[in-house]
This record gives sequence, structure tokens and C-alpha cells, in this order.
Amino acid sequence: MEKSIKKKVLIGEELVKAGLITSEQLKFALEEQGKLKGKDKERLGEVIIRCGFVKEELMVVFLEKYLKIPYVNLKDKEHIDPRILRLIPERMARNFKLIGIDIVDDKLRVAMANPFDVIAMDTIKGKTGYKVERYFSQLRDIGDAIDKFYRGGSFEKSIHEFISLKAEEEEKEKEARPIRREIDYKKLEVEAARAPVVEFVSQLLENAVMQGASDIHIEPREKELFIRYRVDGILRETIPPPKEMESAILTRVKLLGRMDIAERRLPQDGRFNFEIKNKNIDVRLASTPTIFGEKLVLRLLDKTSLLLRMEDLGLVEEEVKQFKHVLKQPYGMVLVTGPTGCGKTTTLYSALNYINEPTKNIVTIEDPVEYQLEGINQIQIKPLIGLTFASSLRTILRQDPDIIMIGEIRDLETLENAVKAALTGHLVISTIHTNDAPSVVYRLVHMGLEQYLIVACLSMVLAQRLIRRICARCKQKIKLTESAIKGLERRLGVDLKNISFYKGTGCKACDGTGYKGRVGIFELFIINEEIKKLILEGITEKELQKAAIRFGMKTLLQGGLEKVDKGITTVEEVLKVTFIEKAL
Repeated sequence: MEKSIKKKVLIGEELVKAGLITSEQLKFALEEQGKLKGKDKERLGEVIIRCGFVKEELMVVFLEKYLKIPYVNLKDKEHIDPRILRLIPERMARNFKLIGIDIVDDKLRVAMANPFDVIAMDTIKGKTGYKVERYFSQLRDIGDAIDKFYRGGSFEKSIHEFISLKAEEEEKEKEARPIRREIDYKKLEVEAARAPVVEFVSQLLENAVMQGASDIHIEPREKELFIRYRVDGILRETIPPPKEMESAILTRVKLLGRMDIAERRLPQDGRFNFEIKNKNIDVRLASTPTIFGEKLVLRLLDKTSLLLRMEDLGLVEEEVKQFKHVLKQPYGMVLVTGPTGCGKTTTLYSALNYINEPTKNIVTIEDPVEYQLEGINQIQIKPLIGLTFASSLRTILRQDPDIIMIGEIRDLETLENAVKAALTGHLVISTIHTNDAPSVVYRLVHMGLEQYLIVACLSMVLAQRLIRRICARCKQKIKLTESAIKGLERRLGVDLKNISFYKGTGCKACDGTGYKGRVGIFELFIINEEIKKLILEGITEKELQKAAIRFGMKTLLQGGLEKVDKGITTVEEVLKVTFIEKAL
């Protein structure tokens, strides 16, 4: 933090004057400092702390007063906006021993080991276009922060190596022959197989798994290649590679997924798997053309994290009992409903795991088969060759099944075959897309199914959503104002006076978000005899929902608020996933 030896001596002398160290201790610290050279060289304050002459907390207070520059504790920093990290490249951050931490009022706040480094400040200002607001921090804390937020430099190294190789090749090509306008796919394949690109993609996948991401989005933009991870249902930006690496990265991923690298005009699907830290990860890969190039989405499926116990899904004890009771019935239809990505497949697999036994012939039809289940016959549909849900279901009925799981009911033909199976002594489990459980009845009518067939085969509907859990490490109870509670009560139509509210303050474990992991909220709709009569009478959707509640169904909102009261999630999360206007 000091400009020169003179400045170091002055700081040492000020420490002596303040009575924090003795003259002998100062002399010893200067000698210790002189022993180390180059990158290992320490600043005087750090030597004094290391020698135990002054505690770090006391040194920070002294330096803030002496330097007249505020101190920032990077150890407590849990998140830095990726936009700030893009402004200052990792190599520059390491060279100048600094890291950007925030942008406030057109000023870029930068934590520096040496806040008097004028060259560093001018370079950052010229590079970013922002005025620089200086903060000081310990050198080792800055190094740790760079490792943490720039992900350890693996990306930076791969990028640097790739750009160097590409520049050399382009120079040679210019000398050898004129520029070719068509794409050279052989060259692109060779480029994608090079060590820097392979390392970059490997690091991308590893970081996604370590952060608990369910998806990776690789999105070409006009001037950069955007990369985002979906963690706990929320997309998070990462440090993007340079635009020059775009073709090589996309080609590498497509090759992994056994996709046609020459086809860029039509969507494609692929699949591959990799292993990391004893985890076997399946990757489902989908490409689609956009105006700036091919966008790739990678769905990461971790077999080791699949929930197979129904009790772990988030259902309350009474709901688990009801669900298990229906699953033990020899025939009928059970439907799980909700939007894409709400955990329907996990619920289906948990149900199959519960009823799976050697005396049962269980067959599934899926698109795709996400996880392989022991003792269950799983069919992957292939529409291009005519192997659809409907055609597979017709074949299955000749295979003497006891239980049939259909990945999704999408059309009338599949629905009619499923109903036929449910009415002829088979238990059929499937998914469908609606906003809540009672509206499934009207979705089936809209698809073309007669009401008498619905009441004859439908046993239960389970609607669900996924909500983020509050981080257990930083969870704390909060008190809402009277006006906020009244506002919520008006919007929700429920009494919230006896509900406790919690939130996560943000910590290292949750990457500063306040949330860690997800859990389900559910709406369990049992089709009893009274409900069947009402369906045959043709009552409205709203009336059916009121009747379902009267017979014991808890709505998604009620289930969510119970988890709010138990400190599992926040009221904001419940409002978000139940499509109610955010009130806080």
C-alpha cells in the first residue's frame, strides 16, 4: 500500500508513534521484508501482521486513518456482478493486484493492494471509461477474490492460448492464399479439438456442476458470446469468452453431442455424458438458430442427485399418504401437472420407485429417457421413424404391463390410448400442462375427452411448482410492517397474522443470493365420488376448485405459505411461482 521505501518508513514510524509497535519491531519487520524479492515480496503492514506485532483488525483501522482511503473486506464479499468482471480482464486484475467490486453513480469502485498506483488507476479508467473510486484491501485477500470470482484463471489461460494460436494461423493463411468466404468445416473441427478449447469447455462443465447448475445457456450475441448458468431456477451470468472463440466452442460442444457441425440452419438435439468428482453427469443438448448464430442449451442431469423418496419431494405427511394410497390401486390414471422445469419428471420417477417391485411389469415411454431406473423397461420415443407416444402405447398394451408411465400426454390419440389402458386394468401415470390441479379436468375436455370417461379413469391430479429454499447458513427471522402484511392479505385473501417470515442475508455458501437448493409445493386433488358427480354435472372450473378445497385440497398458495411459516422459503418465492403479483 506504500508508494516507496520512504513511505514504508513513514508508515512504520507512524505505527511507532501510535504505540502500536516498538522501534525494534519496526527494524525487525523491515529486515524481514528485505529478505523476499519479486512476487513473494510483502508490504510492510503485512509483514508486521504476519510477525504478530499488530492484529489485522487494528492495522486496518490505523491504515484507514493514515491513508484516508476506505478499507473493504473482500473475505465477506459473496458476489461481484459479472459485468464488472468483464470490464477488468483477469490478467489486468492480477498484474495491478486489484479487483472491481461495484459501480455507483458512474464510478467504478476498485479494491487495490496499492491505492497510490497512478498507472493502474489511469489504465482502468482508460479501459472501462469509468472514474475510479479507490479502496484498499490486503494483497492476499485480493488474490483470493480474483481466484474466486474469475474462477481460478483456467478460462483466462485457455482464452490466451487460443487467441495466440489463431492469430498465428491467420497470418500464415494471409501469406499462403486469398481469404475464403465459405466455412472450412474440417479446419473448424481441428480448431475445436485443440487443447485451449477442450480445456475451456471442460472447465465450463465443471464450474456448472460445482455451482449446482441445471442448465448451461451458450448464446451468440452481436459482439460477444454470452454464457449463463441456471442455478436454483435463476439464470446467472458468467465471464464470457471473446467472440473469436465462438465457432470453436460451439463446434466442440456439438461434436460432444454427436451433432452435425455443418448444419446451422435447423434445430438439432444431442446427448453426451461426463464424469466429475465421482458424479456421472448426463447432458441433453439442444441447438436452435438465432440471428447471431446457433444458441446451445445444455441440460445437466446428475444421476446421484435424483430424489427417489417421495418424502423428500416436499409433500407433507398427509399428502404422501394419499399419494401412496392412490399408487397402490391396480388401475386408474394419475396425472402430474405444472409448467416446464417444475420437477414433474422427478415426481414421476419417485412414484415409480415406490411401486417398483419384481411382481410388477412397469413400462415407461419417455422423451427423452432422463434417468435409467433399475428393474423398469424404459422406451425412448423417436418421432422421425414413427415411434411416438401413441404408437408406443399401442405396442405396450400387448406387452402385458401392470403400470405404464407416459412422459407427457400431448395429443388426443395418446390421451385416448392412455384412457383405454386405465380402463382395462392398468395404472397409468403421466404429465400434462395446466396452471393448477382442478383445471386438468377442463384441459382433458378441451383435448376431446368425454366427461364420463374422465370420471371413469382419473384417480388423482398433482399440481406442483419448485421454489427456492432459504440458505440454512444465513437464514434469519424478519418482521414485516403492519402495512406490508395488510397489503399481502388483501392480495391473497388469507390471514397472515400468525405466519412467521424469514429470509437469507447472503453468505459464501449461497453465493450471496440468500437461497440454496429448491423444494416443491403441491396441490393434491383426489377425484372422489362427490367430485365425479360434479364433473358429470358440468360445473365451472372455479366451482370445481372451491369443491376440491372443501374436500380437503390445499392450494399451491396454501402449501407455499406453510413452507414460509416453517422458514423453508420466502413469501416472495411463493408469490412468484403461484403467479400472484409481488407485494413486497
